[in-house]
Amino acid sequence: MVSTFIGIYSDIFSLSGVQVGLVGVAYSLTQLLILYPVGRYADLGHRKVLLLSGLIIGIPTYLLFWQVGGFRSLFASRLLQGISIAFTTAIGLSFISIRSREENRGRNLGTYNSLRATGQTLGALGGGFLVARFGFGVPYMILASLYALSLAAIFFMVPQESAKSREGRAGGGLHLSELLSGVQFRIQIGFELFFAFAKAIIVVFIPVYAYAVIGLSEGQLGAVVAARYLTFALGQGPAGKLSDVVGRAPLVIGGGLLFTAAAFILPFQKTFWGLLFVSGLIGIGDSIRVPASWGIFADQGINTGPATSFSFRMLAWRPGLIAGPLLGGLIKDLLGIANTFYAAGAAVSTALIGYAVSLFLHKEEVSL
Repeated sequence: MVSTFIGIYSDIFSLSGVQVGLVGVAYSLTQLLILYPVGRYADLGHRKVLLLSGLIIGIPTYLLFWQVGGFRSLFASRLLQGISIAFTTAIGLSFISIRSREENRGRNLGTYNSLRATGQTLGALGGGFLVARFGFGVPYMILASLYALSLAAIFFMVPQESAKSREGRAGGGLHLSELLSGVQFRIQIGFELFFAFAKAIIVVFIPVYAYAVIGLSEGQLGAVVAARYLTFALGQGPAGKLSDVVGRAPLVIGGGLLFTAAAFILPFQKTFWGLLFVSGLIGIGDSIRVPASWGIFADQGINTGPATSFSFRMLAWRPGLIAGPLLGGLIKDLLGIANTFYAAGAAVSTALIGYAVSLFLHKEEVSL
């Protein structure tokens, strides 16, 4: 919902490209500071506490979004939202990893992400229609209520990790040097760093392009955002299973190539259907790439602490998620929004070339 609303807020508050970029930065800035400590603490056996903490923070955060009246309050609300997400995303994925066998870990991570993407699809699609009919109050009340229900479900249904289950268990988030010494881990970190830059530009500026430039309605805007999440949700389970069979790296590269094509053709789309197609294409690329990427970090971190490993993947994204919207906003203000999308395509192309070359040079040390 919030991804959809950023495009609407940019028009209501007449935000500049740089201000839109700063709103995107706010979401990632706090995560940059807390992701590693959160991941390390989770791997010491405190996953349930952290999940509950993230949900507790999220409830008032979405109620604060309801009162947003301009750039400053929108920026502050996104800061708090970033904290809440940092406490939940890597922790949920680590729960799945430690309960999965090696031969189906990619499938399980893909299925888990598919469920998350299904919620994102419903939020993006429903958010646009709800705000058009009822204003911002109803959507944010729904989000706060869903967080409250999730809080109750986690509290009563998820067992606390016992001290015995942590004794001698692989990882514990303490073997950081071993994790960082892995060649494939470092190569994947480098790729995610560049890819995040491009992804941040696309995610932040597609709603702006659709609503403020093309002039789509709120409902059409929600559909465009939802198309990315829908194809993302549908493809992740099968793609994750495929990555267990054929390897992770080919799917990372294949998904990246689809994303590159979508970024370069996006500025030529001037209609609702054209944007819907490109958004769906981006989701397909993500559905191929994401479970394979998470699978690599799960494989690398299963013996050193999965939440710690996942937190490093998320940390690798934070510089790009901070710099991407800022530079994208500057390019939009100076050169136009089309060049913003071309910059995203160029960033992914650079990342893919570097990734393929690095894997080839270290082919004896990595698992494809």
